[in-house]
Amino acid sequence: MRDIDQIIRSITQIYPAVTARQLSVSHPGVDDDGLWFFQRAGSEFEVQIESSTGMVPFLIETDESDARLTAKSINETLEILTKLLHLEPQ
Repeated sequence: MRDIDQIIRSITQIYPAVTARQLSVSHPGVDDDGLWFFQRAGSEFEVQIESSTGMVPFLIETDESDARLTAKSINETLEILTKLLHLEPQ
């Protein structure tokens, strides 16, 4: 299982209001589809995670600010997502 799959599973189990989707590309297998978008229901902001392999490290950005963060582990990615999506600790 790729790191991104574990992240999606974890964040959506803990926070059911969060949705995740992968970038749809015109030419699967040729175009780089290593971009995932996360959004919390009721929020206008989106967080994107980028990795061409779906494995750490991830480049993480949000349209709420100009922040560009690098996560080097699954746990660090989950912590950053929780913060950028303004999720309450569970």
